[in-house]
Amino acid sequence: MYVLKAAIEKVGRLDRRAVARAMHGMKVTVAQQPNVIMALAFDQNGDLDRQSFLVEVRNGKQEIKQILPPLGAAK
Repeated sequence: MYVLKAAIEKVGRLDRRAVARAMHGMKVTVAQQPNVIMALAFDQNGDLDRQSFLVEVRNGKQEIKQILPPLGAAK
């Protein structure tokens, strides 16, 4: 929701096509939008790129095994 808010603010009006275009290449950080859970970015195709978690379930509990960096971080 707050990512959409950031895109609408970037465009300056509620225009769904303009907002969608604005999201391409957009980066949102916790510093910019304190209500987002983690930093994320959209690539030029509009695909989401963010940190991910490799989780294993043991005895009914989730255990984070590895934190995977955003794909764009490798560039």
